[in-house]
Amino acid sequence: MKKILFVLTLSFLSVSAFAQKQKITIFCSVDFNGNVNYNTQDYATGNKTLSNILAQILPDSIKTKVLVDPKKEYHFKYGNETLLWLAQNDWKIVSSIGGDRGNSFWLLSREISLDAPARALFMEKLETLETKPKN
Repeated sequence: MKKILFVLTLSFLSVSAFAQKQKITIFCSVDFNGNVNYNTQDYATGNKTLSNILAQILPDSIKTKVLVDPKKEYHFKYGNETLLWLAQNDWKIVSSIGGDRGNSFWLLSREISLDAPARALFMEKLETLETKPKN
């Protein structure tokens, strides 16, 4: 009886601990040369506040694991090498875009688990990125 009670208690605690993790999805793009862009430029508006968004809003412990430049770190020369490395590190290809002169770009996504306080801080930082117009 003690063993059954212990197993039930342990399974309940593990399920409740797992249920508290919330996931966020982040994106990056890779060009045909293997350059990775983690939203480091806001090309549309030129707004410096929106440059390097992920570095601003991700927790430090996750930034060092996720925002890696495999081309620079491992001296990759081609996009396929970078894509293969990213795929082995939980990134998924969402879309590929063929450009002119054979230039291709890939959009990738990755889910990251955050506990409730870290996700709340992430959302707060994300929502305050855009500067409000002053009246």
